Amino acid sequence: MMANIVCGPIIGNWVAEQTNGCFSEKTSTALGLQKETGEIVAGVIYENWNKRSVVAHMAVRGRLTRKFIGAIFRYAYEQCGVNKVILPVQSDNVKSNHFVRHFGFTEEARIRDAAPAGDIIIYSLAKNECRYLGAAYA
Repeated sequence: MMANIVCGPIIGNWVAEQTNGCFSEKTSTALGLQKETGEIVAGVIYENWNKRSVVAHMAVRGRLTRKFIGAIFRYAYEQCGVNKVILPVQSDNVKSNHFVRHFGFTEEARIRDAAPAGDIIIYSLAKNECRYLGAAYA
């Protein structure tokens, strides 16, 4: 698959639409994977950066590339300089819950009855636990 890593409000708005959230250019950044046809395959919104952590929201509608996987984690840990990425997921979104656990995120908290159909699970991944910062994902 020929795809490019892109950033900007087009990606942020797409992720927000997929996750029933919102995107603000003033307070957030977004990275995405876009096919040469213009179709967006995946994206991540980063917000609430506080120098130690950043909150991320992710949407995926296709196959990811190693380069994109590396880029989304390098952005958070190396460019933003955070130690931890925090990722909230609705408990009824079984596919997303499985996906983030596959990437190494672990459940740190659960906010009961905070989502339309259940809980919000707060996942996190510390930099020293991230396996996507090596040369294989460059």
